[in-house]
Amino acid sequence: MQCVIYCRNRTVLLTSFTLFVLLFTYVIYPWFYYAWIWRNSDINHLDFPIASKSNDTVATVPRIIHQTWRDADKIPIDWQQASNSCRSFHPNYQYRLWSDKSARLLIEKEFPCLLSTFDEYPYDIQRADVIRLVVLYVYGGIYLDLDIICLKPLDKLLTFKFILPKTMPVGLSNDFILAEPKSPFLLQVLNDLPKYNRNYWTKYSTVMFSTGPMFLTHEASYYPNRSSINVLSQELYGKYIFNSSLALFRHLKASSWHGNDAAFVKWIYRRRTILFLVLTALFVIINAIIYSIQYRHTLRNVLKKIPSLIKSISNGQSLRYEKIHSNIVLI
Repeated sequence: MQCVIYCRNRTVLLTSFTLFVLLFTYVIYPWFYYAWIWRNSDINHLDFPIASKSNDTVATVPRIIHQTWRDADKIPIDWQQASNSCRSFHPNYQYRLWSDKSARLLIEKEFPCLLSTFDEYPYDIQRADVIRLVVLYVYGGIYLDLDIICLKPLDKLLTFKFILPKTMPVGLSNDFILAEPKSPFLLQVLNDLPKYNRNYWTKYSTVMFSTGPMFLTHEASYYPNRSSINVLSQELYGKYIFNSSLALFRHLKASSWHGNDAAFVKWIYRRRTILFLVLTALFVIINAIIYSIQYRHTLRNVLKKIPSLIKSISNGQSLRYEKIHSNIVLI
């Protein structure tokens, strides 16, 4: 009976461990997959002739800078200055600032099938994410978040057809996007928006995986013509490598839509190594305690049975002796 209980406990333990490994793999695998796919960037410097990085001899992207804000008359001062820095580096570019109202009219005209999804989003930042995709698909050009300060002209990037920056910890960001009009990749992304309009438990994860950077990274990772997506290096992106002479941008890192859940996720990421070691140690300790308890319980039961086992052995030897003795014939 004790052996049955021990085997059952061991089966439960192994099953729990297997389920934990499968769940951990299911959650972590996409991150490793994205990190592997986008480990390298193909735009690492801008010291090339404008016509040398493309099959075309002319720019494929129109000279338009797009930015978004819910109300054009209420942009924070710091962001107005950041926006002005980009406009001053590109005086011959058309500038378009999209409010929620003007962007909704564009979606109603160009993508009426997306309008219900657009209106259903619970967070304004999700609509802002969608607006940049729609305006870039319709008009093409360069999209920049308002908290990005331009440090150099972007003319040499215009010969590429589609650019996303490499971000941290993995994947691609959506605060800077360069696209040609009617980009096939953007069309796929826009068509997939309704499918990913879900609640992912918290605001941060819902935004990230429904319209934000992780959604865009997922779409790019499984795009059939993935090689058509060019990746801006972190040195040029300038968000995570400070004082780089190559940087095109400086980021104010406003993250205005981040809440407590985002702060918690960042806290976990900064301490990921320590937390991984702690969780691993806890798992080993818990399993050691369970094994120790089972071992002591089994040993105690065995020790309890030793007297009866010795008695049984003694009785058995006595019986055998009597049987042998009875076979002796006296002369």
